[in-house]
Amino acid sequence: MNLNVKDRQILAELDLNARATFQEIGRKTRLSKETAIYRIKHLEKKGIIERYTALVNFSKIGYTGHVVYSRFQNMNEQLKKEMIEHLTNIPEVYWIALIGGKFDIVFGIMAKNIVQFNKLYYQILAKFGNNLVDNTISIRTELRQYKRDYLTNKNSPIDKPPFFGKEPEIEELDELDSNILSILSNHARINVVELAVILQKPASTIALRIKQMKERQIIQGYTTYIKAQNFGMQSYRLLLNLQKMDEQSRNALFSYANTNQNMLLAIETVGAWNFEITLEVESHEELQKQISNLRAEFKDTIKNVEFIIMFEDDLVYDPYPLKKLERKKLLKKS
Repeated sequence: MNLNVKDRQILAELDLNARATFQEIGRKTRLSKETAIYRIKHLEKKGIIERYTALVNFSKIGYTGHVVYSRFQNMNEQLKKEMIEHLTNIPEVYWIALIGGKFDIVFGIMAKNIVQFNKLYYQILAKFGNNLVDNTISIRTELRQYKRDYLTNKNSPIDKPPFFGKEPEIEELDELDSNILSILSNHARINVVELAVILQKPASTIALRIKQMKERQIIQGYTTYIKAQNFGMQSYRLLLNLQKMDEQSRNALFSYANTNQNMLLAIETVGAWNFEITLEVESHEELQKQISNLRAEFKDTIKNVEFIIMFEDDLVYDPYPLKKLERKKLLKKS
């Protein structure tokens, strides 16, 4: 599907703030509220907008992201389906994607420490160790998320982009906070009144809790899960081995990604590589151009760049997966 200018503007606004009202989106794109609603519903129907998510910094509640890249061995479609279902049902698994290149699948596990991660990781290997090989672990120390500036061809770098990671902290969440996060993480456009009905609490209490979690930086913002492949883009992840990773180098890499229209994520990692960058481009030629520019800009910093293809869709992306079962029950009741 080709996007016209107004569709691109709408996606850019929803990418910036998924909880913006239809009226706000209409005003910023110079459309009536009714036209904005119609276009958004059309984008949803076409599968370009899949869902709306809260950006949850789970390091604020003591968790770190541990990502496992693996290659398949002795795998068939039925076994793959069983494995993905098994991973999906693990409360700490927040991301699963099928990928191309040197790996076939990637999955992310939230864990409070390396011991907890190791326990979960080896439970998975105990069941599927004969089918997952060349396992490579990437621990995320900091992630910064940027906007799709290529949609409007305007450079609008964010001074303080949503971030995840750094030193894990302990911000306490009670049952209500946790339930709010669980629902908002996958239904970010739900209004406060609807959320209050589901959770059987006053709307004023729900609104206050959301405000407090934003002030505590647990909620970093709200964005839209956009399937870029449905309008001609392809997603790639660059894996960077660096010759040096001092404060100046890491800040320069984060800044470069922030000012690049096609780069959506920049992640500092510990493991087989030091940095990951996710970008969306129209062609493989554009990917190679991006890699060449990156190498030229950081010729004294980058030792090696590999890339993997992110296929059409993440099978699972759940910013707050710890209450998956409880969320289903709550939403089912409503």
